Amino acid sequence: MKSIGCALLLFIASMFLGHCQSKTTKETKVILVVEGTSDGITQMVLFNTFEKMKGNQIFGKFPNCQFYIGLLQGRYELKEDRVIPSLGSTIIMYTDRQYLSSKTLSPSDGYSVGDQLKLGLAKAKVVSNNKGELILKTQ
Repeated sequence: MKSIGCALLLFIASMFLGHCQSKTTKETKVILVVEGTSDGITQMVLFNTFEKMKGNQIFGKFPNCQFYIGLLQGRYELKEDRVIPSLGSTIIMYTDRQYLSSKTLSPSDGYSVGDQLKLGLAKAKVVSNNKGELILKTQ
């Protein structure tokens, strides 16, 4: 009876831990999802996940959004298809490299060094805003 209880406890613990994976990497290619009316980045998704989706699926899941290619440097967690960067991670958003869009809107125009913005479930501070590249540091 005691061994069944231990096995059940291990099973429940593995289910709980299986929902969120923590990873550390030098660089990870990501897609930054920017909703048309938001003041920040709605969500980050692994680039590989986006490549596996068809255009209709992407626009159905993220209506009225623009998608930018970027790099994540540092530690992050995965919750379902969301990338959640840890404190101190750096995100480079290539504002001139949109994914599945031909619009030329630049989301970095309104940001100055030191500004804070929403980064999905996290917050970030603008470290640099040069032409075509917005660099953020998570807080």
